[in-house]
Amino acid sequence: MSSRQELIEKFAKKANVPKRNAGVYLGIFLEVIQLILARSGELKLPGFGAFKARQIPEREGTNPLTKKKVTFAPGVRVSFKPGRPFKEGMLGGSFVAKAEKAAAGKSGKGKK
Repeated sequence: MSSRQELIEKFAKKANVPKRNAGVYLGIFLEVIQLILARSGELKLPGFGAFKARQIPEREGTNPLTKKKVTFAPGVRVSFKPGRPFKEGMLGGSFVAKAEKAAAGKSGKGKK
């Protein structure tokens, strides 16, 4: 699993800027995404993907430990749908290769 720090390090190296600046830029970028989603509920970045925020109403649920009824407060759920160029750019990655290899092993393909 990658972390924010790893993202900052890779951004700093790619952009040839100090890590401190890369961290500030990333923080500003994430803040701007939040502001846009709060204002319009949607952000489309062609070639990368689309973020969409939607309101979740108050709802009833059950605490699995106590079996008591619980009311969940209303909130916001954000989803991300990757764009085609973004997905295609990942096809040669080790994560995708590992996932495909695992899927082939589970389905019995590739076994002799």
